[in-house]
Amino acid sequence: MLHQDVLMADIDVDQWRNAQSLLLRSAKAARRLVVIHDRGTVVKFRHTAGTACTGRVDRVDDPHALAEALYAQNAEAVDFVVVMERDAVDSYFAAVQDSWDIDEDLDVFVQRTYALLDRYPDGIVTFPGAARDVLGLQWATGASRDDVERAARALVPAGTTVVLGVYDAGSLWASLVLDLDEDHKVTSVTTADPSLVDIAGTREEVLGRLTAWQESTGRTVSLALLLDRPAADEYLAAPADRKGAVLTALVEGGTATFRV
Repeated sequence: MLHQDVLMADIDVDQWRNAQSLLLRSAKAARRLVVIHDRGTVVKFRHTAGTACTGRVDRVDDPHALAEALYAQNAEAVDFVVVMERDAVDSYFAAVQDSWDIDEDLDVFVQRTYALLDRYPDGIVTFPGAARDVLGLQWATGASRDDVERAARALVPAGTTVVLGVYDAGSLWASLVLDLDEDHKVTSVTTADPSLVDIAGTREEVLGRLTAWQESTGRTVSLALLLDRPAADEYLAAPADRKGAVLTALVEGGTATFRV
């Protein structure tokens, strides 16, 4: 769905940062207890913030039991525990590099980088949750990539533009503007540019300006959605099979504006 040569230009720093904080969960930002071992011999036992942790060990025999036990002992100080074996990590990154296909969509490659973690169930272990669902940047959308692609194909005509935004305190707080080609691949990702479009006003006014701004560049906006910030949290938290109903309720309740 994400074109291999996707254009990312003219991105407003504030809009982009806020969108990321809403849509992504970063393992790098989480409180982690990291255990690295070399064929069982522990070479690193450290909290990412330097916080003292209990349960220090010199050897790893059962990485799954160890990760669960360490999490239980340090639950107040960690979001997750990761136990990694050096050779497994090296093999994983080699597998990721070998899997690269220059002709495939970018998001397909990214999705595979997480799926490849399943090849190392004992070498790269996290708790709570499987490594593929914990490490890296995880989508906080309540939907899988396949769910999003199906929704896009059902709701967005090929070759058109989608405008998405979150409204807070009388102005646009976060936004994404996506151009799709004839194959429903995203070819351009940007945000609203406050120097070109007024992002203050009522929700309806702001969404109208965003749509007109894009149409003034020759684009056809087929879908535009602007949600109040609490409504955005509610919508994203809803499971994929409930998102339609939740969005309908939000629009009817006056906390979202939706145009197709």
